Amino acid sequence: MLINEGRLEIVNGAWAMNDEAAVHYQSTIDQYTLGLRFIEDTLGKCARPRIGWQIDPFGHSREQASLLSQFGMDGVFFARVDYRDKQKRLNEQTMDMLWTGSVNLGRYDV
Repeated sequence: MLINEGRLEIVNGAWAMNDEAAVHYQSTIDQYTLGLRFIEDTLGKCARPRIGWQIDPFGHSREQASLLSQFGMDGVFFARVDYRDKQKRLNEQTMDMLWTGSVNLGRYDV
């Protein structure tokens, strides 16, 4: 009911958050396949996440952006960013960014 009313939103949707520093594509795809299938089977299609969430990965790859986009994500929140980059973005009021995925797959931006 809360999801259908727009008062609760599921984020990310993977079974567990993958680390981008040393991950194989298939592991990431398997994590999301299992998690997204569980969410849909349990809560319905309306609960499918539209926002990715990476609270503590070591690094961010453009391949991750491509995968999240292909999983249907419209955006992503991540918490680990270099302190110099963060301060520069705060000073310039440019905390939002366009994370461009792999050019080999066409235009997939998160």
